[in-house]
Amino acid sequence: MNIEKINSEKLLISLCDKELEEYNLTYEGLSFSDNRSKRVIEELLIRAEGKTGMKLNGKKLMIEAMKYDHGCILLVTVVNRHKRKIYSIKSRSNNYAFRFDCAEELLACIEQLYRANETNKKSSILSDSRNYYLLLGNCIPSESFMRITGEYAKSVQSGKITCSALREKCNVIAAENALEIVGRAML
Repeated sequence: MNIEKINSEKLLISLCDKELEEYNLTYEGLSFSDNRSKRVIEELLIRAEGKTGMKLNGKKLMIEAMKYDHGCILLVTVVNRHKRKIYSIKSRSNNYAFRFDCAEELLACIEQLYRANETNKKSSILSDSRNYYLLLGNCIPSESFMRITGEYAKSVQSGKITCSALREKCNVIAAENALEIVGRAML
């Protein structure tokens, strides 16, 4: 478990899958209407008070749960009773990472996508010491796109956190508009 104070009104509590299992919780089952979840969240808030020094007891809180690949994150916000802020999601972010074992599979996939006119401006190509990755940002791939990549990719992961982690640890081969640039060069 990791507890981080963001500022005087916000803190993050991250729980890995193992910790969720220890608490007998699931991301889908987190709810204040469930007494078990409520007791666990209250226990986590007491721990957070002790670790960060933030006074949470007796204050109005907004708690948001966000799933990530290996657990979930709770964003706890102390709500100012006098001034209510309304937050909205400006745009849904749909990020995908396709993993390939070798360059030949990646290039064959890109060629098929380019021929099928399935290029995307928010695509990039990365590599690490073992694999190659095709990343898509802010889009929902078509059925055709998913079918073609499914023939070549070894795994598909989605999520902004996963794609950000890959961008941090991998070498960039082609940044933006990679499918268009590499596909055009191949034909």
